[in-house]
Parts: sequence; structure tokens; C-alpha cells
Amino acid sequence: MSCIAAIVSYPLTHFVASLAQRWGFVDRPDGHHKSHKKPVALGGGLAVFLAAVVTFAVEYFSSENLQESLHDNAPFLSGLLLACGWIVVLGLIDDRYGMKGRYKLVGQTIAALIVIASGLEIQAFSLFGQKIQLGWFSVPFTLFWLVGAINSLNLLDGIDGLATTIGIILCSAITVMALWFGQPAVAIVSAVFAGALLGFLRFNFPPATIYLGDAGSMLIGLIVGSLAIGASLKGPATVAMAAPLAIWSLPMFDSFIAILRRKLTGRSIYATDRGHLHHRLMARFGKNTRVLGVVALCCAVTCTGALLSMFMQNDLLAVGSVMLVICILVATQIFGHVEFLMLANRMKSVGMSVIKPSTKSGSWQSSVRLQGTREWDMLWQSLIEYAEKSQLVEVLLDLNLAAIQEAYHASWKRRTRCERRELWRTEVPLFVDQHVVGRLTVAGEREEGQPVCDMVSRLMELLAVLEADIVSLASTQRLEVAGSLPEVGSTKGDPLAASAASSIPSSPPPHATIAP
Repeated sequence: MSCIAAIVSYPLTHFVASLAQRWGFVDRPDGHHKSHKKPVALGGGLAVFLAAVVTFAVEYFSSENLQESLHDNAPFLSGLLLACGWIVVLGLIDDRYGMKGRYKLVGQTIAALIVIASGLEIQAFSLFGQKIQLGWFSVPFTLFWLVGAINSLNLLDGIDGLATTIGIILCSAITVMALWFGQPAVAIVSAVFAGALLGFLRFNFPPATIYLGDAGSMLIGLIVGSLAIGASLKGPATVAMAAPLAIWSLPMFDSFIAILRRKLTGRSIYATDRGHLHHRLMARFGKNTRVLGVVALCCAVTCTGALLSMFMQNDLLAVGSVMLVICILVATQIFGHVEFLMLANRMKSVGMSVIKPSTKSGSWQSSVRLQGTREWDMLWQSLIEYAEKSQLVEVLLDLNLAAIQEAYHASWKRRTRCERRELWRTEVPLFVDQHVVGRLTVAGEREEGQPVCDMVSRLMELLAVLEADIVSLASTQRLEVAGSLPEVGSTKGDPLAASAASSIPSSPPPHATIAP
């Protein structure tokens, strides 16, 4: 069935891509987050969905044996089909018109609830030989799993062919798992979907002529998330959890690090950035195909560990394969290293504030280069010097210039006797052209006899210099990197003094510092 699905998917994808280009349903470069050189067709998710549905329908209605073998799973298959159709429509609307994150989350939740209503529910799971009954938490747990799966693939879909390649590997592993646990319906669906993705990959492989879009990446997440649970059912509703966790470990780890990074930098969890696994790999290896190879190898290791743990009934093999991949990524500073340093800095800052009384004077600061190679500390020190000479008690700088692949986050705090409600606070967006590339948040004490508006006015004079430097740097660097940018969005940012900006030296890989 996989071969048939691939054969059906190939011409169908070509047809959808042609229609998308004709109707203007394309992803256009914006010089900020989207740096591909020309408009690329969208609608890949629709092509994959139609190819899988057509293949499965033809095989199902032409084979009485297949109908008999799948009869007991008809409610689940019908619910999954309905949920997939819903998620594809939701994704197409988002691809065409854009959609706020919370609205998209509501749509994803509806799709997950449809699957749960069809009979897929984790009522219990086994891990390391222990069976855990979820009881009232079974529906929330299943819902969390499915919505997390949808979003983890959606977040990873950042370069040509990546989500498609991951989907093929995961579906192949699920097919083997389903056959082992005696789940023929899941095995057939996953095999058909893997074939549909394989036929689509010919057009999505770098340089892509059609993108999956949100419709495709969310579809893969929903399908694989649902089938990973369905394939690992040992009993009526008991899931052998080690294998699905290992299979999903790489997308889930990327999502966890993204949420951690955004929370630590004060950004919305729905904010886009260029700190995902594929962006870090692109910065290290500089070529889409190499990134695909590395990600495919990581997924192959975790999926192999999942299958071995299932065959040998040893959950440690699954967990060990996951820990091996994560430790290599963090230890080599490819991915996750910066975020863990930021977390350590935050914990150290909290510890210092608890250990030292608030009545004592003193300040502490932390800075981290999230992406890029430029040295930001010199410019950050200029802001700190201004803050220490003024009545400021807090400064937070967060920069994210995607077009020139730089991102920087720094914070400074001074102890104060004032209550929080007595402090003035302002947050200023920083612009390059029409794009918001960062924010500066400042809080301070009111000087005796000095209106707060005068203090803010002086601060604005400093901000004028800061924003002018960012505009100047972005304009210069965009020209330098325009010819070498890969077919993927990226990030950058830069602060203060113009004289310092022109003489900043290059620096080693991402690092974080904290100075009490």
C-alpha cells in the first residue's frame, strides 16, 4: 500500500502545486522570517491528505478481506478521518489568512477531541513494568498528548523536507510497532500515510517547489500522535508508553526547549523565533540536506531504541536511546545548551535574591546570545552604565533580528526598597523597517522632585540611539548575508552605541554570563 500511495501522491502533489501557483496560494518571502528567494506553493498538506485517503479508500472498497479485518476499528478510522479533514481545513485557513495562536489551539483541541470520541483514549499506561491507571485524567492526558504532537511537528516544520522526512521515519516505525502488537488497522494507515509522504517528498526536498504549510505539519502531528498510541496498545486501553515516548522524543524536546526559551526571555509561547533544532543545525552545517541527514539519524536512533525496547521488553533501551541523542545535542552545544544556561542563570538570580536581604545595595545581570556570532556584551554594558547612573532598577533587552540571524537577551536588576507599585515601568518595541525586532523593558524609581515624564524623556533619547544602531546594523548585515542565506528564516538583533557597533569582534559559540 505504501508504494501505491507514493504513486498516487506524486501526480496529485504536482497538480496541487500547479493550482496553488495559479491561484496565488503561495508563501512569499518577506526579508524577515521568510528568506526563500521566490514564492513557493502551499497546499502540500492537502495533497498528502488526498493521496492517503484515495489510496486507502480504493484498497478498502476493493478488498473484502481488508473490510473484514478493519471492521472492529471502523469507529476509530472514521473519527481519525474526520479529525484529519478538520485539521487540514484549519491549516489551509491559517496558511492563507493567518490565525492567532490561541484560535489555532482551539481548532487543534477540537481535532483531538474528535479522535478521543472515536475511541482512542489512554486509560492506563505501563512504564518500567509499572501499570499506572489514569482514571479521571485519561481524557485530559490523551488530549495533552495529541495537541502536543500536533504542535511539536508544526514547530519543527522550518526547512525544506524536514517535517516530511520525520513523518516518513516515524510512520515506518509505527507500522512495525503496530504489526508487533497486532494492530492491523494502525499498521495499514501508517503505511499508507508514509507512502503518501514519500511521493510528496520529491517536490518538498530542497529546494522545495511546494510546502506542507500548517495544514501538512499539523496533519502529520495528528496522524503520528494518534497512531503511536494506537500501535502500542497492549490491552483494551493500556499503552506501552516507552516506545511512543521514544518515537516522539525529538519533536517533543524541540517543543520543550522552545517553550523554555520563550518563557525565560519573556516572549509569548506563540512567538516565532529562529532557535529551533533545525535552525541551530543550519547554523552549524549550513546546508539543508546535511540538516535533514542529522535529524533523520537522530530520529532513526530513537525509533530503533523504541522498537528494540518493544522486542526485548526492556524500557531502558527506549529511554537510553533518547538520553543518548539529547545528551549529544546539548554537550556539543548544537541545541539546548543555551536554554539550560539561561535556566541556571535564572535559578542563580532567584537564589541570590533569597540569600541576600533586599535592604542591601547591589545589582546583578545576565546576558545570553541565543543565536549568531557577534559580541553583544560591549553594547549591553553601555545600557547597564546608564542604568546604574540613573534611578533605574530593572532593564531587560530582547532582540530577535531574523534577517541577519542574530538573537540576544539580557537582563539587569538592582535591589530597591520601593514597593513594586511605586516603580514606573515602560516597554518599548524596537523596529527595523516595518518589523518589530525586539523590546526594551525598563523600570525605575521616581527621583524626588523630578516628574516621571522627564525621566522617560531622557530614556527616549537613549532609545533613539539604540534603534538607529539596530537599523544601521540590519541594513549593513542584510547586504552581507543576502547571498549566503539558506532557504529558511533566521534571527538577529543588536543594541546601542554606533561607534561600538562598527567595531564588535566575532565571538565563539552561544554562551551565557551572569555577574553579581
